[in-house]
Amino acid sequence: MNMKQDEPWDITQHAPMPRPKDDDGYFEQMSRAVFLAGLNWKVIEKKWPDIKRLFANFSIDAVAQFDDGDIDRLLKDDGMIRSAKKISAVVANAQTMQKVEQEFGSFAKYLQAVKAKSEDALLKDLHKRFAFLGESTSVIFLFSVGEEMPETMKRIQVTHGRNLATDGLQIRAVTMTDRYK
Repeated sequence: MNMKQDEPWDITQHAPMPRPKDDDGYFEQMSRAVFLAGLNWKVIEKKWPDIKRLFANFSIDAVAQFDDGDIDRLLKDDGMIRSAKKISAVVANAQTMQKVEQEFGSFAKYLQAVKAKSEDALLKDLHKRFAFLGESTSVIFLFSVGEEMPETMKRIQVTHGRNLATDGLQIRAVTMTDRYK
């Protein structure tokens, strides 16, 4: 892919991204989607190395142990997106990832099991289990981890009459390719 960072990438026009190698990779992508909600990709990408370091390289087991003191420490760090709700959501999501691993064996197996019911069932289950994963954020997260969601993409476009490339469901090409180097 040879795109400039500032060009939007219409997720309906591109193949899914590679799947993460392990559950920590899924957790990192989920956390990226959480931090992206309401913010610009440039802000996230600029701070991502610090955010990753501050969240123990997105080790599920490490982040699941974070307590109120850790959240306060993160809120004071210049490298962090200082949203107590998003930071708390990432910690809660690490704890939920542990439960998913216990129930299904891995996050990838969870995705397969729930998506086998339907794409809509997967979106609803993600929203029910995980913090900050509404429909748009879930679609971005799922696409970023290689999940194809054709029925959902078509429904969003038809139901909302929106162009996903220009109405907020954008993925910057540099983000998607750089993290798999």
